Amino acid sequence: KLINDSVDDALKWLETNQFAEEDEYEAKRKEMEEKCTPVMVKLYQQGGAPGGMPGGMPGGMPGGMPGGFPGGMPGGMPGGMPGGAPAGADGGSGPSASVPTVEEVD
Repeated sequence: KLINDSVDDALKWLETNQFAEEDEYEAKRKEMEEKCTPVMVKLYQQGGAPGGMPGGMPGGMPGGMPGGFPGGMPGGMPGGMPGGAPAGADGGSGPSASVPTVEEVD
């Protein structure tokens, strides 16, 4: 409830202060962080929201992960993702297809 109310208040503020100065936006962002961060920390410490998002994020994060690598991780993920499909399991396309197998190296 606290986060929902804080977001609603911030959205109302943004709608009525579209021409605010940068420092005003920054102050509002810090205010939101002060309210929401303790709730989010507690949530993460408890293991996140129950169940998470069913099926994950279909199609991935629009525009990529903020602050992440546009287009994916440079060089891919050597060896694949732990617990995921083995390297090259995508039918031979992508960076994992060019990684030699143990038999090829020996």
